[in-house]
Amino acid sequence: MRTVKGVVTDTFRTSPGKSPPSGARRLAAPPRPRLRGVSHAFAAAAALVAWIALVTIARSDRARVAAMVYGGSLFTLFFVSALYHRREWSRRARRVIRALDHSAIYLLIAGTCTPLALLLPDPVRSRSLTLVWGGALLGVLKVTLWVRAPKKVGVALHVLVGWLGVSLFPPLWKTLGAQYVLLLALGGLAYTAGAFVYARRRPNPYPAVFGYHEVFHALVIAAAAGHFTVAAAAIVRMS
Repeated sequence: MRTVKGVVTDTFRTSPGKSPPSGARRLAAPPRPRLRGVSHAFAAAAALVAWIALVTIARSDRARVAAMVYGGSLFTLFFVSALYHRREWSRRARRVIRALDHSAIYLLIAGTCTPLALLLPDPVRSRSLTLVWGGALLGVLKVTLWVRAPKKVGVALHVLVGWLGVSLFPPLWKTLGAQYVLLLALGGLAYTAGAFVYARRRPNPYPAVFGYHEVFHALVIAAAAGHFTVAAAAIVRMS
């Protein structure tokens, strides 16, 4: 709230695609950090190589399906994120690419669980795949149909769907071993920490270069690296 020459006016800072209330004065958004999206651009290149490698080492049909689904979801997340964050978009294009970016998170959650579930026997396999892919579908519908949902709702749903895979921990403990389940848990905690950084916009160490969003992206990369180790072990075991 500001007073200018005896007139009380509201000052708002709006996000792209949203208009300030009538009579309000719009503030320019802060400049984009110079490293915004850079880490995910490099991660996309690494994910593409990893995807090819996983398909190459897969020997059985089930392992190939697991490698294609997981590798594709991993590459898609980082590629779309880099595309979204490395350039300026028009309002309409931004809404579309933002929806793709947020949907890719749900796809990676389900894609990561796919090789782990395929490693297990039925009925655990079918039940787990139905649960995680159903949750991912719900998330994608939320992104596309409830565009203006509060950020906290989106963050909470990402975290909730992400932890649906915890049902796989007990059987994977017996099948892969405790060290891989620990990696899964640590990766899940890193993803969750990143979601809280994104929601709180803290810590924001160097806003002009490496801000809170870059911290979030770094945690996503760390979590994905840990989960890749587990998914690769599952694919090798199926081959």
